[in-house]
Amino acid sequence: MNEGLQEHDLDQPLIEAPREADRLPKFPELTTRAWLRLAYSIEFLIAILAIFTLWGEVGGEGHMDLLPWYFKLIGVLGSAWCCVRFTAGMVEQPAAWNRRTVGWFTAILLFGVMMGGLTYYYHLHEAPDDSDDTTSTVSIVPPSLSYYESDRTRS
Repeated sequence: MNEGLQEHDLDQPLIEAPREADRLPKFPELTTRAWLRLAYSIEFLIAILAIFTLWGEVGGEGHMDLLPWYFKLIGVLGSAWCCVRFTAGMVEQPAAWNRRTVGWFTAILLFGVMMGGLTYYYHLHEAPDDSDDTTSTVSIVPPSLSYYESDRTRS
């Protein structure tokens, strides 16, 4: 009568019933690193657009036209890269502000100072506009008219 109450195989682990999550169909899962690579790539492209737009708005399009293309390329790509590494430092470490994030944030600030300095330098050394000078007037007399006037004075 007590046979049903006896425990058998105490050394064996208990077998649990399959959970509902185990019964769902398995899809190929992307690892977290693959998703992070995709997110960082998208962030890099967005950062390029945002930095270039911000630099043009703050520095002025006229001054941006004076800058050589390689200064723009170095400034925009370098600061976009620093932004992505700053985000990666925040994601990969348990604390948001750590040594890596402070270093990359400092690099972002240095790139901003460099871009501002370049813009200011080219602002100081741009060619002055002379189109505002209204004191000098030019009158053009057609050569044929001056020829006829000289004939009248002779006669």
